[in-house]
Amino acid sequence: MPKKTIASTVRLAKKDARQIDARAAQHGFATRSKYMIHAALNYGGKADDALAAEIARVSYALHQIHRAQNGRIHLLKKRDVADLQKLSRAALSAVIERAIR
Repeated sequence: MPKKTIASTVRLAKKDARQIDARAAQHGFATRSKYMIHAALNYGGKADDALAAEIARVSYALHQIHRAQNGRIHLLKKRDVADLQKLSRAALSAVIERAIR
């Protein structure tokens, strides 16, 4: 652990932990911890939810591509690949459209 890292413990009900994990996965975070840190640091700020959602889709797509690249293609089903293609196109189109505005 780096010298400047602080570790802390959070006590949660299993139900709450599952909800946090679901939100973290939905928004492309690899771990609950990364999601909770991001959420805490941005709490109350003026977040652009639409852009954040599109970036999360891109993050998810990249994660799936990375999985396939590392030889874990067996974890992807044909439907996953089709969804990945649609999500990637939609996400990139939304980001490009937003940049043009």
